[in-house]
Amino acid sequence: MAGPSYDTVALIANIKRRCAVPNSQLTYLDTDFSDMATDELQGTVVPLIMSTREEYFVHHVDVVVSGSSLDIPANAVGEKLRTVAYVQQTSPLVLVNLPRIDLDVVTGLGFFNSATIAGFYIEDNTLNLYPSNSVPQNQTIRLYYYKRTLALAAPSTYGKVVSIDAVANTFQLSFVPSTWEIGTELNSVSSVSPFAVTVTTMAIVGVSSPTVEVASVAGLSVGDYVSLEGYSAVPQVPIEAHAWLAQLTAVKALEGLGDREAMKAAQAKADMLEKSMLVMVSQRVDGSVKKIMNPNGGFRAVGGRRGLRGF
Repeated sequence: MAGPSYDTVALIANIKRRCAVPNSQLTYLDTDFSDMATDELQGTVVPLIMSTREEYFVHHVDVVVSGSSLDIPANAVGEKLRTVAYVQQTSPLVLVNLPRIDLDVVTGLGFFNSATIAGFYIEDNTLNLYPSNSVPQNQTIRLYYYKRTLALAAPSTYGKVVSIDAVANTFQLSFVPSTWEIGTELNSVSSVSPFAVTVTTMAIVGVSSPTVEVASVAGLSVGDYVSLEGYSAVPQVPIEAHAWLAQLTAVKALEGLGDREAMKAAQAKADMLEKSMLVMVSQRVDGSVKKIMNPNGGFRAVGGRRGLRGF
């Protein structure tokens, strides 16, 4: 027996039940529901979950230092970083926190005082090492950031992997959109929570429904959802937030239909679901309180006040 489904087909059906929109209505197409749900997902659901400060959506990328400037990852929520660390060694992993220096401090230090501080400052979407030699060239910096959830794919724009041929680099889907052609860029997302991306990008080499050929099927698994690059068939948030997402989208749908009374009732339900959801996603380890430590104190202090340049 198949397990529950959390894709946009299930989400849209949930939305329609919550706002009692008949299938015969002409105001909204499924693409409209998926677009509205994406707005609520990225604009309301994700920020609230982030506010719990329980490290949801946190990912990292390792960047080898070449010069003194590094770009903040393009898929970072709000173009912001969670924390920045110097990778002192990889086995066992030892990280050294890099402090952020306020731009006003950087501009007021002066050449002779620059030796007293080492870290980085932010300028637009760029991380700048200060001084420029605070981390040696060809060393690794780890950028932790909040990864943006993918936009939701409409039901007619994705398929579910039913079989894989690792020799031929092909896979069969439950549905292949007619718009897919050679060169179309795809990605895949797991159908199992937390609905992580399993293949970031893969270009179609050949397509003949229900079979798709790519350069490599590495990372792909039966059950994954495959859609256009940048889209996901599943909301990439905890399952406990899916009902709230559906309710929020129902509120927007009712607003668009001009049904103010139903919208107010739906909003009240959304407020209740929000509180319930927060109970379930806050304090991810109930039996262990987070320890607050000085990131630059004790055994983590490196090179005195000179930071990493002492290496």
